[in-house]
Order: sequence, then C-alpha cells, then structure tokens
Amino acid sequence: MILRPRLLVLLPLLLAGCSSLLNVQRAPFTTYSPRYVADAAAAPGPRVGWQLAIETPLASDALETSRMLVMPTPGVIEVFPNARWRDPAPALLRSLVVQGFEQSGRIVGVGSAASGMSADYALALDLRDFQLELRDGAPHAVIRFQARLLDYTTNRVLASQAFAADAPASTADAAGACVAFEAALDTILPQLVDWTPREGERRHAERGG
Repeated sequence: MILRPRLLVLLPLLLAGCSSLLNVQRAPFTTYSPRYVADAAAAPGPRVGWQLAIETPLASDALETSRMLVMPTPGVIEVFPNARWRDPAPALLRSLVVQGFEQSGRIVGVGSAASGMSADYALALDLRDFQLELRDGAPHAVIRFQARLLDYTTNRVLASQAFAADAPASTADAAGACVAFEAALDTILPQLVDWTPREGERRHAERGG
C-alpha cells in the first residue's frame, strides 16, 4: 500500500524525463554536404582499361558518425551540436572518392564495392582523421587515411600509401568547417586519383594484363 503513492509520484517524473530527451533529439540541426569538383585546368593522366571497386573506409567508432567532429586540444574530441554531415564520415568519403575517379575519366569502370560490380582491383581506405582541429586557436580541417590497392579476387595488397590534407578554416563554426573540408578534399582526392591508376597499371603490366 505504501508503494503506490511513490509510484504515482515517480511516473510523472519519468514522463518528464522522457519528454526532455525527446526534445533534445528533435532539436533542429543543419546538414552539410561537402562537394568535390575536379580542377578543369589539370591535365588528365592516361586512361586505363580495368575496373576499380571503392570499399567503404574503415574507421574508429569516433569517426563512424555523421556528427561533425572538432578537436579543441590534442586527444579531445567534441562535436558541433547542431550540425551533421549528410552521411557518416566513411560513407561520405567513399562517395566523394567515387566522384573523384568519375570526374577524372581515367578509369573505365569505377564504383562502390557494394554495387556488386565486376572489378579487377579494389581500393581500401583506413580513415584516421576527419575532424576540425584547433591549433593555437586557428581551426584546420584535417583528413588523413591510408590507401591500399588490392587484387579484387585474392584480396592481396598490391600497393599502399598514406595521404593527408590540412586546410585552414576562416571560422571555427560548422559552416567554416565545411568550406575547409572541401579545400582539404581538393588537395587529397587528386593525389589519390593519380596514385591509384599509376599503381594499378604497374601491377597490371607485371601480370601481363
């Protein structure tokens, strides 16, 4: 008999807590979709005849999110509270990498490994950094990953290369971060698009392709 009044008192408190959580989840946020457009003035490299599958990059749990990350001090990760990427960072990077190869016109067939395409090689990325870093109060968009070119049938690593880009942001907010990330992508994607066909052609020649 004593428990009933207590339960009746607790129930409104629990409902109020749930309502508060729902209000937090429904808080408005802005979705950012960084773009990549290949430099039209850049001379395209030679075209190759083989096909390439782009795998979804591997990443830590911290990076496996659509939240926009910011590192105010080394080793400390926070998020922009009212901002999101259009996809989790690994999926977002994969989409942009596919766009980079498509815009280059250097590979006849290129697409996501999830598409089930028949490929000769696969490109695997280990995403290490994808955040805005504050250094001496100055914000920088930082992207770092390790790329591995794989034989698609045996999954054997044929070549590996580290890539990194660091672009200053004009402001330390989410909008400024997105612009800086686009600048970082403008640096890192052409390097990846140039390296991959070059290594693939070398391996293709070695096996008499």
